[in-house]
Amino acid sequence: MKSNFLNYILVILSSFAFAQNATLSPYSYYGAGQPISTRTAENNAMGGVTVYADSTQFSLDNPATLGKLRYVQYRVGAIYKSISQQSSSNSASTTTASLNYLALSVPTKHFAFSFGLKPKSAVGFRAKTIRTENDLEYQNLYDGKGGVNSTFFGLALNPIDGLSLGVSAFYNFGYSEKTTTERITGVQNDTQVFSRSELSGIHYSFGMHYNRNIFSDYMLQLSAIYTPITSMKSKNSKTISALATGGGAVAQEDINLGNLATTTNKYAAETTFGIGFGKPQNWFAGVTYVNAAEGITHPFESNSNANFVPASRFSVGGFYIPKHDSFTNYLNRMVYRVGARWEHTGLEVKSQAVKDFGITFGIGLPMNVLSKINIGVEIGQMGTTDAGLIKENYTNIMLGFSLSDVWFIKRKYD
Repeated sequence: MKSNFLNYILVILSSFAFAQNATLSPYSYYGAGQPISTRTAENNAMGGVTVYADSTQFSLDNPATLGKLRYVQYRVGAIYKSISQQSSSNSASTTTASLNYLALSVPTKHFAFSFGLKPKSAVGFRAKTIRTENDLEYQNLYDGKGGVNSTFFGLALNPIDGLSLGVSAFYNFGYSEKTTTERITGVQNDTQVFSRSELSGIHYSFGMHYNRNIFSDYMLQLSAIYTPITSMKSKNSKTISALATGGGAVAQEDINLGNLATTTNKYAAETTFGIGFGKPQNWFAGVTYVNAAEGITHPFESNSNANFVPASRFSVGGFYIPKHDSFTNYLNRMVYRVGARWEHTGLEVKSQAVKDFGITFGIGLPMNVLSKINIGVEIGQMGTTDAGLIKENYTNIMLGFSLSDVWFIKRKYD
């Protein structure tokens, strides 16, 4: 009964993930969409620090951290975003909600493995511009939707005490649809250009995690991740239509894209390093640094205003547990988390770097000895109003369930 109920919940959440837009940001117009953070709610509440791992907690970013897991674990995460968008002359607000990750992880006697689903990028925007030229008013409406999701399988081994090595394979799939409609005052019909890209590809990620006890009561943790240069194949189509003012197509024609009918989007290699220090089951503090040396190549839709450059992220954060084995005070068993994140997204628009900064905090609510409900809040700012761009002030509310169980252990008593 318990298993059937859990499966029912997972099916609902999976459907919810594909039905919702993970973003409504004008910056998702560029490239294959806005990258989506799929770090666990615990990691995000520590500013994106992913170096920490123990018997019930691991990082979805680093497959090697699976080697520390000692219990079977279901993980489900969702995120709600409230965004205030501001330009030099206007402002608007929007909200989105989506599933952030879904995973099952299983440790065995000789190795650990994990598989699941998570988003990689999202496209979602609506914008309108008005200009006057030769006494005519031009209205341009921009609309986009879509995104790329990833199914993944991770494997980890522990060759020596304290050292874990892991690898993850991802199959990426999705689509991107973008529509531009131009209306001219006094002209009977509107002009609309619709483009669609169907995206797919495979990439891999390699990880290392090492922990060592020092000063008897404390532990040092180190981690590294390397993702080689990857690519996604894109099958593209484009249609131009004349639309009646009241709606409906008057005429429609497919555009011959030639060599651009099938393109390849390349993503730069990415490296991640982390280091942390703390007292087991009491407190921990760590940092994570991520760097991608080159930008994204997206030959189908180039934009003279946009440029993809090296991306980076620096995260700092940690947690505190007053007394993990307290039987009388529930508050003492809770996990308190805090962190901050500074990020260069790798996107420049009109020569302005699109940067992202956020501060985070959260709590972990014990459900039993092994399972937790994790709640996190991130308050941040992305972009700038310089050069006519958009600045986004956002609040993210993150919810994660880490449900642990014991499998593959022979019973001593019936």
